[in-house]
Amino acid sequence: NFSQQTASRKIAELEEQKLIIKEYSPDGLKIRLTEKAEAILKENYEHLKSIFEKTQKEQPATSLKGTVASGIGEGKYYVQIEQYNKALEKLLGKTPFSGTLNLVGDNEQYKQFLSGKEMTRIEGFKTNTRTFGWINTYKVKLRKEKTGKFVEGIIVIPERTIHRENIIELVSAVYLREELKLNDYDKVEIM
Repeated sequence: NFSQQTASRKIAELEEQKLIIKEYSPDGLKIRLTEKAEAILKENYEHLKSIFEKTQKEQPATSLKGTVASGIGEGKYYVQIEQYNKALEKLLGKTPFSGTLNLVGDNEQYKQFLSGKEMTRIEGFKTNTRTFGWINTYKVKLRKEKTGKFVEGIIVIPERTIHRENIIELVSAVYLREELKLNDYDKVEIM
């Protein structure tokens, strides 16, 4: 029940986000999903499936392990954007450190772990120049494996990301690498 203008605008937005590809043929316009769109749909499907189809055996995992990995520094840019920064500050109770920590984990264990956590969504927003997507967040505690020091943090899952599904991206009020004395390939436990 969209008007032609609204439908055209929505199609243009999806194309700009690289979620669809328009193909013109003698039969008219055909629209297909990109791999990125299929990945987003699959991730949302798997997340919803894990919530609605839990069995007795599939209780949520109470902890998750990951291996520290270097990123490309993109998290710093997004954490510093005022709207995201204020929302993360509200969740953390403190100003977030301007950067993220990336961990590589097992994708299925990651999904199972998140299915037992409460999710809070930071809504997307628009500026004069671009649109920023939502971010799903999950409050956690983490520690370097085999040490006793815990640090509070937040798992962030942006609507738009370049990360593979097995990358766990974390935000905290402290510089996690320094606070937990982490280097690439160190093991981290998340609870």
